[in-house]
Amino acid sequence: MSTEKQSRIYSGRLLSVGLLGGSPEWTAALRRRPTAAVAVAAALTACACVPYAGFPALCLAALLCGGFYADCEPLELLLLPETGAARLLARKTFTAWRNYFLLAAPFALLTVSAHPRSAWMAAAWVPFAALALFYFVAAKYARYEPDRTPRLPLAAKLGTAGFLVPPLLPLTLCLTVSYAFRAERNLNRYLHDYD
Repeated sequence: MSTEKQSRIYSGRLLSVGLLGGSPEWTAALRRRPTAAVAVAAALTACACVPYAGFPALCLAALLCGGFYADCEPLELLLLPETGAARLLARKTFTAWRNYFLLAAPFALLTVSAHPRSAWMAAAWVPFAALALFYFVAAKYARYEPDRTPRLPLAAKLGTAGFLVPPLLPLTLCLTVSYAFRAERNLNRYLHDYD
């Protein structure tokens, strides 16, 4: 690797990538875009100081984290856990939730401490973020092909839009269920030895 590329890759001094639970998606995103991560953290801090802006900003951050699941990792990396399709999908989902909520917790606490009246919004933020992250994980593995970045179909784009446009939310919920089943079937092609 050239030294120019190495200088742009995050070394992990401020936030150890080991804290990310071995997730290749989160590790790659943090290493490739440390400046964007700092910018998002600064924006979340600023929004936490504005009444009723902190939790909507955290919802948008969950959608941004869904972008980590656009690229498909190599098959060798997928085979490392040596688990079946359903277990791998559950593990990926729980890791995404863990990483997001651990990184978002300080901003949520700052929001609640700065504006206690907005604490009720956390009841909507938590399921929204959990659903969004599950949607992106399931969508990734529903169209998983080793070492490729498959094009996002129109239905997946509309499903993502459902998180921002409330009338499309039923479509997003239907697609989430569909992608979960398709992801398990698709992963079974690669992980059949572990079932």
